Amino acid sequence: MLESGRMAIDRRAFWSLLAFLLLARFAVGADNDRTEDAIRAMVEAEKQFYQTGQEQGTRAAFLLFLADDAVVFRPGPVNGKKAWTERAETGLSLVWQPTFAAMARSADFGYTTGPAEWKAKKEDEKPLGYGQFVSVWKKQKDGTWKVALDVGTENPRPVNSPDGLQMLSTDDGLNAPVDLTLAHKALREAQKKFAEAARSDSTTALLSVATNEIRAYREGVFPSVGKDATALMLSVKRGKMSLEQIAGDMSRSGDMAYSYGKYTTLAQDNEQGYYLQIWQTDAKGAWKVVIDLQKNLLHPEKKPAS
Repeated sequence: MLESGRMAIDRRAFWSLLAFLLLARFAVGADNDRTEDAIRAMVEAEKQFYQTGQEQGTRAAFLLFLADDAVVFRPGPVNGKKAWTERAETGLSLVWQPTFAAMARSADFGYTTGPAEWKAKKEDEKPLGYGQFVSVWKKQKDGTWKVALDVGTENPRPVNSPDGLQMLSTDDGLNAPVDLTLAHKALREAQKKFAEAARSDSTTALLSVATNEIRAYREGVFPSVGKDATALMLSVKRGKMSLEQIAGDMSRSGDMAYSYGKYTTLAQDNEQGYYLQIWQTDAKGAWKVVIDLQKNLLHPEKKPAS
């Protein structure tokens, strides 16, 4: 009788352990993708996105590669599919290429960024403007990659050629169990702490949560890459700032997330606009800002595709 009871307990323990291992497997690496393969697939989707625009037009390309619930900024966040459906095809030619891409450990959530330029017509000799784009990508249930969020800023005409593509991914902890409830809680706490600090000094607040490789985007200037360059960029206009988050999302691996919303500078000019932040956990599991982008409402909206 005692032996039968022990066997029943052992069976329950075995099946509980098996269920836990399966849950952990599916929580992070459900489709068995390696992040290296996933980031290449995401970049390839970006290239197909661009090629479709060249062959079928910018409007057709965005309607094909935007997710149904994708967000674009006009200049504030709106549903991308609706915005592009209502927009007539004008012959706009948008040229862009990613120079940096990163992938979450879940291999289904990442982002790309790089330079862009646009012309009224493809055959025009000179572009109307130049800028930078940031696109968040998510792998869909059918295995395709779609843009979940797309936003951009403007900058002067570049002097140098774009850098080569840099891709960042890791398979470390690919199949480790993830408590997304705790991940969301930790992210909310990091964002709350940043928002509170920004009300006193937004530059100091950002640098305190920035990775060493942070990319910061502001209208009218080239993006900064790195903490020192970002400190120099933001030293020109320091100040207090309030934030109002609208929405966001997180990878299934709980190591990459984005949020967007409204910002207002608490100074005489009371500049207002919209922001995007992409957060990623560091080696110790702490949430850090890797992308910080602001679009102020005073800046003319010339760029129709980001």
